[in-house]
Amino acid sequence: MAATNTNHQGNALQPPSSWNAVSIGIALLMALRGLTANKLRAFLTTLGIIIGVGAVIVAIGIGEGSRAAVSASIQKMGTNVLTIIPGQMQNGPIGMGSGSSNTLTLEDSQAILAGVDSVIGICPQVQNNAQVKYKNKNTSVGVYGVTTSFPKINNHPVGKGRFFSESEDKARRRVAVIGVTTSKALFGKGADPVGKTIRVAGQNFYIVGMLKKKGGQGFRNPDEAVYVPINTAMKRLFGLKKVQNITCQARSFGVMKKCQADIETFLKKRHGIAPGADADFTVMNQADLANAQSEQQGTFTTLITCLAIVSLCVGGIGIMNIMLVSVTERTREIGVRKAIGARRRDVLAQFIIEALLLSSVGGILGVVSGIIGARVVSAMNGWAVSVQPTTILMSFSFAAAVGVFFGFYPAMKASKLKPIEALRYE
Repeated sequence: MAATNTNHQGNALQPPSSWNAVSIGIALLMALRGLTANKLRAFLTTLGIIIGVGAVIVAIGIGEGSRAAVSASIQKMGTNVLTIIPGQMQNGPIGMGSGSSNTLTLEDSQAILAGVDSVIGICPQVQNNAQVKYKNKNTSVGVYGVTTSFPKINNHPVGKGRFFSESEDKARRRVAVIGVTTSKALFGKGADPVGKTIRVAGQNFYIVGMLKKKGGQGFRNPDEAVYVPINTAMKRLFGLKKVQNITCQARSFGVMKKCQADIETFLKKRHGIAPGADADFTVMNQADLANAQSEQQGTFTTLITCLAIVSLCVGGIGIMNIMLVSVTERTREIGVRKAIGARRRDVLAQFIIEALLLSSVGGILGVVSGIIGARVVSAMNGWAVSVQPTTILMSFSFAAAVGVFFGFYPAMKASKLKPIEALRYE
């Protein structure tokens, strides 16, 4: 009977023949006991993981937010839009660059609309900063001379009142349409500016309308502006004979490239430039500019992400180091466990779980720090940051994988210890 009890007690010390919830729970508790024995060391070990995961989330969040902002910016600028800028005139061996010479006229814009089939809308433009006043309030904003096609081509509809008419443009009337931010600065929040008279560069302008709120586009905010007829701006305000740019609307997105080529060919012929010679203007495709900007942002995001992955790997090496130290410190414990029947896989599982716990805790803290960091970056710099659930899941999964990868060697080393040698270890 006594022998039976002894055998029963011996079997109680034996690990189960196969892994189940109880055995995994025991291994987890032992791993937690091993880690909590030195909390500061465990935290410092996970610091690399925390920084790496946080940096990955912030970097990808900035990249995704920037791409979304670029896409939104394209929609704000208008659909199927190309912009012609004067410049790129060759002076001997030296390229003068975009905007270096005024070569575009109002007649050019009218000729393009009539002579290029793929163009369905056109809006020449001039611009200058000016002081705008109403009673005792004043603000310095961009004053834009545009045509009646501006709201449609630039996807910026009128919110109150109306846009000026072609007859008002031809007659050089002093009428204006203002942005919501300018209206707020001059008349106060919620006020209706229509029907009021403001002074633009010392001249009285009657407000006929206010555009809907659109939001900023890089260095330019169309809500902080005053829009007047282009003939009024050129002849009465700025004294200009040339336009600063011409915005063209292509028939559809699919013909953007063709439209760009057609405009270049047409304007070269109109300006008397020989085929193959450098043009005195530049046609910019907004989609191409957006793609170039997106590629630059993608390169930046990739660079930061790679640096963050390096940080994760450094954190993984820290986990490997601390696990090797832990194996050395607990050699006698391993010997005792093996002496009472623990198998190699039991010891292996214990130390892999410890490494997984380290990396998982680091991953969780890293996710939290990454989300907070992304919000701080967005608030401080005004950048668009988009943290997606897939980014969080990917970062956390990679951190866990790093823990298992770098924890496997110490766990394997611990599992291979011989009981007798481990018990003799001092």
